[in-house]
Amino acid sequence: MSDGREIVRTAATIALFALMLYYAYFFTLDVSLENVRDLMPEPIRGEIDRATAGIPEDQRQSLNLPLPEVKRYGDIYLGTAGVIPGEMDAMPWILEHTDRSDRFVADIFGAELIMGMTTRISTVGGDWANAPDPVRMMTDTTGIYKTTDPAEASRLAKALNATLVYLPRRQLNTGWWVPQEEVKTDKFLDTGYFKEVYGTDSVTIYRIL
Repeated sequence: MSDGREIVRTAATIALFALMLYYAYFFTLDVSLENVRDLMPEPIRGEIDRATAGIPEDQRQSLNLPLPEVKRYGDIYLGTAGVIPGEMDAMPWILEHTDRSDRFVADIFGAELIMGMTTRISTVGGDWANAPDPVRMMTDTTGIYKTTDPAEASRLAKALNATLVYLPRRQLNTGWWVPQEEVKTDKFLDTGYFKEVYGTDSVTIYRIL
């Protein structure tokens, strides 16, 4: 008799879990993506626009949250690895050739790798969100990567007390997602502002002059 009750209890637990899973992933709330977008700050609206750029306009207008389509496009957009394997190879170099007082311009994933492996700090990542004005730190870090102007990148980096720029070959997460094609790398070749001190196929590190 107890075996029968255990089977029923197990079956009920599995059924409840399946129901929760269904509602968590597929239940449609009567809230449109467009309505949510309109309430977001400008940087987040930009991220939503990029994430849904491939959806035809008529379909985009009818998207509700959290539909499978939203999850699918979100997975495509956010599905890249946090760091790429070659980034780990840069950590011994950082330990040997930088000072504990050095501060990196890096995205969150790179910064937390650097902090975890070398104890160096960065403009974002880790406890940066508890520092004064974290949104400015996110915005300025994003600006350093996205601007085409080496003088502007240098000015922003120095204002954040950074001494090095960490540039991996992947999509960045500076607090906002920055697709790899939006990272402007040519400015770092201006030797009036930056000097390459480490370089591989996976990551380049520049000293801010």
